[in-house]
Amino acid sequence: MSDLKIALVYGGSSSEREISIKSGEAVRRSLERLNLNFKVLDPLDPKIFVKELVEYNPDVIFNLLHGKFGEDGSIQGLFEILRYKYTGSPVKASAIAMDKSLTKEIAVLSGIKTPKWITVNRPEDAKNWDIFPAVVKPNQEGSSIGVCIVHTKDKLSESIKKALELDKRVIIEQFISGREITVSIIDGKVLEPIEIVVEEGFYDFKNKYLSDKTRYIVSPDLSIEEKKKLIQDSLKIYKKLGCRGAARIDFILKDGIPYLLEINTIPGMTDHSLLPKAAEASGLDFDTLVITIIKGALNE
Repeated sequence: MSDLKIALVYGGSSSEREISIKSGEAVRRSLERLNLNFKVLDPLDPKIFVKELVEYNPDVIFNLLHGKFGEDGSIQGLFEILRYKYTGSPVKASAIAMDKSLTKEIAVLSGIKTPKWITVNRPEDAKNWDIFPAVVKPNQEGSSIGVCIVHTKDKLSESIKKALELDKRVIIEQFISGREITVSIIDGKVLEPIEIVVEEGFYDFKNKYLSDKTRYIVSPDLSIEEKKKLIQDSLKIYKKLGCRGAARIDFILKDGIPYLLEINTIPGMTDHSLLPKAAEASGLDFDTLVITIIKGALNE
């Protein structure tokens, strides 16, 4: 590992740039502690980025670009063309996982439960929706950006318009009140589940990254059947999509039944992020987690 050249890629131009930088900085500090060779690259200017990447010619790319152009298969396609190994899922899996509606369709076909939903391109497409409360969210955004919960039909149109400012397609999803459980996977190995408990509202951007009141219960109190089903569904969607490396799968657990919300193929690595917490509970400290992710990319 000491001779390895690592390109640490974070930043980018998506709405999740700020979170990407926080994740990247956490990994940068880890690589420094590990005394590994690396170069930080930010694709904010794509032409400069490609030039610097080719000149550096890394052995592996540690990709921490959250959101569009970083998590949706775009940058993975570039890495493939340039013949570089990289962390995270390949092109097809990344593109599908970023598309929440398509992921849910595959989940249903695979026997995995998910809240009822429709996908719309304009507010009038939702005129027949009558399930409330409902969750309105951009089809291809992360970090809960643009997500809101509506309780009445008259608020639905307004929420769709706001979400359409971020994406061309919007999901309207049945709101299920239950326990929010997330399951992380690294290289096909399931880590300890985590329950998310927010003091007020829902697990939005503020409660994810800014609030110190959000509680994370590692290895929550689950029945044998509940935990088994969560693990089973997590591995099933991970494998169905063709994911690789680290991923995080989010569920709502109600009456013992897990309902899939989405899968994240580049989980955050910030001090509030869930993958590092799950890894620590499974015996991997942050630096070991970083090494594990790199080795997984090298041994793809």
